[in-house]
Amino acid sequence: MKKSNAFLMITILIGLVFISFGCSEETETPKKTTKSVHAVQINTKEFQRVVGWLSKESVLLQTKKSETTSFVELNIYTGKKRAIFNTKDSISEVQISPDYRNILLYSASSEKKAQMRVVAVNDGITIASKETKPLSTNFYWNDESPEKIMIVTYSPDWNFQIENWDYTLNQVNKVNIDSPFVSWYADNLVVSNNKDKPDDELGNLYLQDIRDNSSKSLIVANIMQFAVHDNVLITMEKYSDKKLLYEFRTVGFQNFYSYNTAREYDELGTFIPYFDANFDKNAFFTFEPYESTKINGTQNEYKLVKIDPTNKKEKTIMNLMDNEPILSYETGDLMLYGYLFDRVIDTKTGKMYNLINTPTKSF
Repeated sequence: MKKSNAFLMITILIGLVFISFGCSEETETPKKTTKSVHAVQINTKEFQRVVGWLSKESVLLQTKKSETTSFVELNIYTGKKRAIFNTKDSISEVQISPDYRNILLYSASSEKKAQMRVVAVNDGITIASKETKPLSTNFYWNDESPEKIMIVTYSPDWNFQIENWDYTLNQVNKVNIDSPFVSWYADNLVVSNNKDKPDDELGNLYLQDIRDNSSKSLIVANIMQFAVHDNVLITMEKYSDKKLLYEFRTVGFQNFYSYNTAREYDELGTFIPYFDANFDKNAFFTFEPYESTKINGTQNEYKLVKIDPTNKKEKTIMNLMDNEPILSYETGDLMLYGYLFDRVIDTKTGKMYNLINTPTKSF
């Protein structure tokens, strides 16, 4: 009798274990495979802009409150913020270094004095600074040598001066280039679009070694605009009266892919839509008009296109878009979008998300 009762109890316990195990499998919540962009609520008067990417999951946020401008790292998935730097100076320009480790701030403390300052992202410490006059200035960071920044300064009569600032050595050297339309190509190599007149539509693209003023060679003639990233050169050229041509070139400037689109134009020349300046060999993004037309002052709509020059493929990501700035992270599928970079586009799914919500936002 005792053996029968013991056997019965063991059988019941085993049954309960299997029932419990089965229930736990049926009620287990599936794990999420993708992350969602977290829209952050910010007061309209405080929000200035999203500057750009700091990592695959975070961006640099600029806000202003009570005359103090703040720079904050914002995680796009969690909404978590980390303060980096504050200043009461009037900010004119902000750029993130190619290695995402530093921030360049150009600010004016008075009508007669301005300052260029390099701030470390990890701790907000100023690692280099340079005083200058508050003039119109463009900055170009060297991808291969992030300690070098090319500075193009315009005088009130729009003459220009070009300097190379190595902020780790605290050295500033004048650069003799005949055009202010410049970009780094390598450590000491610069490409420039030389035009007979500043408002000419077409110019000639030259390669120059800044260590040797005599070392200058013609790369491509009759281009409109150009861009450089990871030793890939892309030029925008006039293919025909109704077509715009994108030419992709590798090291040595040999063409490896060509892509032509509809062209918008007027008496001043060709209108070139925004494109992603952070492109690589497999992903160049730009806005493309649906048809060739003369610009008439009305807001046109565009399609966002991904061009893969390496594999010779093109794909439409989104339709009926406004032509506004775009910026991707070099190893990610997300792209910042808008004049304030306050929206995010998923280039794989073709969906757009708000990154910043303000009370007056209308979309």
